Amino acid sequence: MSLPFEPACLPLLLGGLPHRSAVQALEASRSYAEALLAWPQLPQRSFREQGFVQSLIGFPGALIDALQARAYVDRSAAERELDRLGLAYLENNSDYAALAEDDAAGLAELLRQSHPAQMPLALKGQLMGPISLATHITDEQQRPLIYDSALFDALGQHLRLRAAWQEARLRERIDTTIICLDEPFLEAVGLPFLPVDWEAARDQLDIVLGGIAGCKGIFAGGAVNWAEVLQTSVELIIADAYEHSQSLVAAAAALPAFLDRDGIVGLGLVPTDAEALSHSTAEGLLQHTIALFDELARAGVPIEWLARQAVVSTSDTLSQLDVATAERALQLVARLSQLLRAHYQLDEQT
Repeated sequence: MSLPFEPACLPLLLGGLPHRSAVQALEASRSYAEALLAWPQLPQRSFREQGFVQSLIGFPGALIDALQARAYVDRSAAERELDRLGLAYLENNSDYAALAEDDAAGLAELLRQSHPAQMPLALKGQLMGPISLATHITDEQQRPLIYDSALFDALGQHLRLRAAWQEARLRERIDTTIICLDEPFLEAVGLPFLPVDWEAARDQLDIVLGGIAGCKGIFAGGAVNWAEVLQTSVELIIADAYEHSQSLVAAAAALPAFLDRDGIVGLGLVPTDAEALSHSTAEGLLQHTIALFDELARAGVPIEWLARQAVVSTSDTLSQLDVATAERALQLVARLSQLLRAHYQLDEQT
């Protein structure tokens, strides 16, 4: 299901932050994006918290070498363990894909801190999506898993259980949840070097999304074919609308039908490059957003409708920045949200 309310340009963070302290990261998230609260991933705290590694943990044959900063799959070990994963998948046993507290410190801290008086409108979790994870992770011969159909399919099953496990943990605190698949390599689908076309990619995405009962999200950076993505069961998309807004405009014909089924459009409007951030202001980003909305309106997207069903985010993760610069980006997200809500008269609607 989508969200039971109109998000109306509220902030929604991608999750990755550069803090080493889960307490400090969660405090920053609450300060700037409390209404739709994402648990923070902390890759600078631990190699095991890097997005690709964190999502791989627990997969059959996965080997995590923090000293060498390497994560890969031992093919022979994987083949011996795939039956256990298959059984867990058939039984919908999400505990199979549980993460230890130390491998997701931000999630553990959120669950420790949550209190009814502090409840946001929704809690958000995130994990790497099947296309990007299978493209990035290799076997011991450095062959990406996406080139092995059996391991690629098994990875989708693993991620479906991981998504369901995350959602179950968040629902211990609140009924309204968002689970988002991070797909930084999704723009490669359809290119000659990738052995997956859009039909196969949509099938894999839907396998993982099928493990989510709440709001099903996909974040993808770059020049993504959003019209293809919108043919999945996704209910929230988050696009890089800072550097690649034309990819969203190219999908304008598909957006009204997506909005009509209560789909939510996440606008990654705040840059994540330190140099760009140093020159950005919320007022300047507001003008950029208005220009984008005007272009979408000319392409047939009802803008008042879009504004009511939009969220504001960054164009990519903030985890590669220093803490001060990342928090500057968070401030811009929060302030831009305020300006957009005022401009489109949304303050009374949430």
